Amino acid sequence: SSAKCPGKIILKTYDLMSDLRDKGVTVISGFHSPMEQECLNILLKGKQPVIVCPVRSIEGMRIKPGYKKPLDEERLLILSPFSAKEKRISVERAKFRNFFAAAIADKIFVPYSKPKSKTELLCKELVKQGKKIMTLESGYNKNLFEMGAEAVKKVF
Repeated sequence: SSAKCPGKIILKTYDLMSDLRDKGVTVISGFHSPMEQECLNILLKGKQPVIVCPVRSIEGMRIKPGYKKPLDEERLLILSPFSAKEKRISVERAKFRNFFAAAIADKIFVPYSKPKSKTELLCKELVKQGKKIMTLESGYNKNLFEMGAEAVKKVF
């Protein structure tokens, strides 16, 4: 999602994350932005698998306290395409990580994409690659629907 997101979209996204959690759907994301971190908190309260893809190497990474229980339960995977020397977050690494996560995903959910944003450019590229983009029914997402995104009607 774009960093700044309308409040109605945020609330609908949290509801969807609760539905995904309750249905046992595996979710992969970077879980980097504040909204994504809250989505991760919602998902980690469930029993389904969750895959976290940081924008850096996981070598020597400190495990957050909230990750310990799901790791012990073998339902949390921390996955990174970056080598041990790639320890710093960068815009280019974020872009690469997003394509990496999208390549693994069956469907891609984008709650909101500000027009002409990096998120919109990512979505356009993913659509060109034949990936299916899902988003929330909202006038805020007109640009996503124009590029072929489908509305989330039910939990994947």
